[in-house]
Amino acid sequence: MLDLQLQVMHNGDMKTQFDSASCPTCHTLFDRLPVEYDEFGAYVFLEQRPCAGCGPLLCSCCHQFHCDGCGEIFCIDHLVSVPDGIDAPLRCCAPCAAECEQVELPTRIPPQTERLAPSSREVA
Repeated sequence: MLDLQLQVMHNGDMKTQFDSASCPTCHTLFDRLPVEYDEFGAYVFLEQRPCAGCGPLLCSCCHQFHCDGCGEIFCIDHLVSVPDGIDAPLRCCAPCAAECEQVELPTRIPPQTERLAPSSREVA
């Protein structure tokens, strides 16, 4: 069994199993991507998705967001934050943000521990 492994390791015709590639949008270098072979040659596969607004390919390191309205993936240039009454606003694309209803936010009522203490004149 050991002889077979040595023969495979010393075989000069071994194909490369991993290679590097960089994202054309953010220029992040991805190392040790698996190399795929077919009848046309060898290639590496870097998973990317197009921005639904302007089309450039976005990798996992590109600045992007999923629209809370339509669920599409957009580059960060299309981000519109829509306040909805909670700490984290909605992250929407421009068409979905235009369809959002404006929510009148109530004035913040501070918790009991944050209320101002009575002044000395009010106590006396």
